[in-house]
Amino acid sequence: MNQKMIEYKKANQTHLAQITLLLERKDLPASDCLPHLENFVVALDGAKVVGVGGFESCENLGLLRSFAVLPENRGLGIAEAIFKILCSEALEQGKSTLYLLTTTAANYFEKLGFEACERTDCPAEIKRTKQFAELCPDSATTMVRSIRPE
Repeated sequence: MNQKMIEYKKANQTHLAQITLLLERKDLPASDCLPHLENFVVALDGAKVVGVGGFESCENLGLLRSFAVLPENRGLGIAEAIFKILCSEALEQGKSTLYLLTTTAANYFEKLGFEACERTDCPAEIKRTKQFAELCPDSATTMVRSIRPE
């Protein structure tokens, strides 16, 4: 079986249409990606976006968001690779902790070291994001993870 050659790059506007389609296909919010695109990473199979993930910068915190991999590309470690790249980028930007909201992937993110937390306990910087305040339902699981080096 041929192993796919996946390339990881910082997202840019040429990727935006494909990112939007992928997120919408997974029922994830896509309307507010553009302002945070500099903190997105895409997984490319040739010119095709097969995976995406990003974070929204919130002072010394980050809100992880927009994680999706095409079904036919699951099981290749794409999401985990994107996550590692984003953690490095977040650390370089001085972030200490990542938060996320999910309706379907809490078990997956637990495997990446996230723990469930109370939505009401999130810092004000996270609560002010459009993802938190408007786009993700109150029923979403809220999770947190420190990314500080041990």
